[in-house]
Amino acid sequence: MDQTIQKPDADPTLAAILAVFFDLGHVIVNGQQRKWLFTTLIVHVGLILCCVPGIVLRVLSVIDAYQTAQRLQAGEAIPENEYTYPLLFKIVSMVDKTATCSRQ
Repeated sequence: MDQTIQKPDADPTLAAILAVFFDLGHVIVNGQQRKWLFTTLIVHVGLILCCVPGIVLRVLSVIDAYQTAQRLQAGEAIPENEYTYPLLFKIVSMVDKTATCSRQ
């Protein structure tokens, strides 16, 4: 079962900036290790297969890291493997069947 994360000190801007670099905003700012692993995996596969899907996935990841940090900053408790951005969730859930999304 996923752990629940509470981080009222999460900084959305820092999460977005770090998400540009190997999706580190997910793990460093938001504390979502499993989410970081699968997001990084699909982004790099997208970059290897064709540059455009990788770039699109990276942008979606940055948006998700920012929105998740906003939710954490607002005091929400979020499961470690929950996605905030529904489109990224739909893509990742093809690979990670344990992924969740509260905003479907």
